[in-house]
Amino acid sequence: MIGFDTSVFPRLDPRHPDSFHEKIRAIQECFEAAGDLGAVKQAARLFLEEFDRIDPFIQSYTELVCPFCGTVCCAQIHGLPEFADVIGFHALGHSVPAYDLTRDLNGPCQFMGTRGCLLPRTQRPYRCTWYFCDPLLVQIEIGPTSHYRHFIEMVQALAQARGELMRAFFPIWDRYAKSLL
Repeated sequence: MIGFDTSVFPRLDPRHPDSFHEKIRAIQECFEAAGDLGAVKQAARLFLEEFDRIDPFIQSYTELVCPFCGTVCCAQIHGLPEFADVIGFHALGHSVPAYDLTRDLNGPCQFMGTRGCLLPRTQRPYRCTWYFCDPLLVQIEIGPTSHYRHFIEMVQALAQARGELMRAFFPIWDRYAKSLL
């Protein structure tokens, strides 16, 4: 089983800042109240290992392509997390970045620096890791076939590790959310 249907979690809507931040606080409170997080921590370690495997590969290609791109794909709307991303941040022991919800959602991401993203890959929304624009994919595809196969394997392994993390956390969230009713 590769992924996890994250639509079972509430939606973070940046157009409603109070609700957005309230849901992020609820995730933090859920982690604090959870007690036994053994399965979640184990799944988080595997998720981190997959991030560590894929990051150098992606960086090597983005360094070739992104500086010469005429269209910045890193828009603010894509740099904002989903509920599952915040779960991942907490599971990995990261703080949640301070999101500026007053920025133009179609403008450049607040974390875009002159040399790429200012956040470590594990503190970015998941979509920032698995989004590959056409020029980047072409660059990967024209490389050695073994690189492309390895890339596909790493993307699938990362998706599977994320799915395992969400599967480990969901029962904890479900109990927590029901306790609030």
